[in-house]
Amino acid sequence: MKSSTWYFLVWCIGFSLITTGLSQLQVVGQKEPIIALLGDDVILPCFLRPSTSAVDQTVEWQRRDLTPKEVHYYSDGRDNPDVHNPVYKGRTRLFEEELKSGNMSLKLTGVKHTDNGFFTCFVPKLVSTVKTSVIQLIVGAVSQPVISVVGPKDYGVVLKCDSGGWFPKPEMTWVDSDGNILPDGSTETETDSEGRYTVRGHVTVQKTDMFTCRVQQQKINHKMETEINVPGGVFPWSRGQKAGLIIGVLALLAVAVLVGLFIWRKQKKKKAELEERKTELEKKKAELGVTGLPVLAPPGSGTVSFHSLYPC
Repeated sequence: MKSSTWYFLVWCIGFSLITTGLSQLQVVGQKEPIIALLGDDVILPCFLRPSTSAVDQTVEWQRRDLTPKEVHYYSDGRDNPDVHNPVYKGRTRLFEEELKSGNMSLKLTGVKHTDNGFFTCFVPKLVSTVKTSVIQLIVGAVSQPVISVVGPKDYGVVLKCDSGGWFPKPEMTWVDSDGNILPDGSTETETDSEGRYTVRGHVTVQKTDMFTCRVQQQKINHKMETEINVPGGVFPWSRGQKAGLIIGVLALLAVAVLVGLFIWRKQKKKKAELEERKTELEKKKAELGVTGLPVLAPPGSGTVSFHSLYPC
């Protein structure tokens, strides 16, 4: 009787230790979201802890917001793709060589915008109070901003920046070469049929500088930037410049008038001098016409006569 009681106590203690050890097993994942860009391959972590083989377990990866909810299904030592949601067929796999160490992580290839959401790693046959782990996948999409010069406005130049295909919704800011945020930028956002965002912004700058259009998404910790150099030649003239031009033109006109007046007076004086000289010359000619010139008589006549230079 004592012997059977002893064996019974040993069995109870052993069974208790075994079940206690099993009950300490739990499914462990990652609390922080997994962040990926559109088209990336990602690994969603899931493990048995303490490290225990999961080869003989049933491992289900689920998206409980979908129907069917199975993203990946492993049971009886093999995958069962027939029960997978069609969206994920051919895109998922477990690391089967690492199942023996309790690694049940899922590799998801070519992530899409529709993969945003919560994935559940579920081990239904595990003797434990913690059979699931939930992890969030955030799929971001980005694109390079494009800057263009719209044209002059008042005394500045309007710049435009476009960037499409973003997810989640991004923010746009303009900065100058010193990193100062330009305060008067206006931004508008629209979405396409797939839920991706296009952001568009305008800003008016009033000086020559290097300006940057920055589009960023804080949630996925990603940003894209494009720079543009705005030369002075594209700016319209300011009031001061216009006033300076008018003053300069008036000054040139005044100089031209003075030069013209000087030339006119000089020519007038020269003409008067010419007229005076002509008058004197005509007077001298008249005097010569009155006095006449001596004319020699034919040889042998012995006389000299005078004839007028001009007929009477």
